[in-house]
Amino acid sequence: LTSIDPLLSDTSPKEAAKTVEDVLQAVDVPIAVGGCGDPNKDLKVFKKVAEVGEGERLLINSITLDMDIEALAEIVKKHGHAVIAFTSMDMALARELNRKLYEFLPKEDIIIDTTTAALGYGLDYAFSVMERTRLAGLMGDKELQHPMASGTTNAWAAREAWMKMDPKWGLREYRGPIWETVTALTLLLTGVDFFMMMHPAAVKSIKEIIAYFSSGKKADPERIANWVSVKI
Repeated sequence: LTSIDPLLSDTSPKEAAKTVEDVLQAVDVPIAVGGCGDPNKDLKVFKKVAEVGEGERLLINSITLDMDIEALAEIVKKHGHAVIAFTSMDMALARELNRKLYEFLPKEDIIIDTTTAALGYGLDYAFSVMERTRLAGLMGDKELQHPMASGTTNAWAAREAWMKMDPKWGLREYRGPIWETVTALTLLLTGVDFFMMMHPAAVKSIKEIIAYFSSGKKADPERIANWVSVKI
C-alpha cells in the first residue's frame, strides 16, 4: 500500500482498506499487506485493514521498534492476523522486538525479517545476518525460532537490475529477473521461508529451484564441471 505514504498520494486508511477488501474478494489465497514505512500512518492503516480482513489471517508487513508496538500487536491479535517483525540487519534488535511482541502475540503469529539488501548492494551482509539468525534458532535461541521473510523485491533497487547499460551487461529484460532470482536464491540458502517477489520469471525460477532441492535428486558432477569450465 505505497500510496498511503504521506509524501506520495497520502491515501486514507479507509481507501487502503477498500483496496485490501477488493483483493480479498478477487483471490482465494492468503495475502500479505505492506505499509509505506511511516510508523504513524502505517498504524492507522493497519488498524482499518485488520478490521476489514478479520477471519482472513492476513500477514501484516510490518511492525518495527519505532511503532506503537502494543497498539498494533493488540489489533493484530484481536482480528486473528499474523505480523512480520522487521529490523535492520541486527540480531540483537530482532530479539528485542520479538521480546516486546511476546507480551501480546503468540510466537506462531510472528515472522522475522532482518532486511534484504540487493545483489551488489550489501547482499553479503543480509546473508550473514539471516544465516546467523537461523543457526542461532536451531541451536536453541528461542527468541529467534521463527520463520524468516525476505523483501526480495529490494533487488530492483540495484540500478543494474533495470537501467539501460553497456551491451556487455545484457538486456535489462533478462537482467532484472536474474538479479531478483540470485538475491532470492542466496537468501534461500540461509533458511528464508517467505519471499516477497515481483517479477513472474524470478518467482517461477525460485519455485523450480525449491522443488528441485526438495526432490532429493542428485546433481550430475560431470555436468557441473562442464558448466564451471565453460568459456564465456
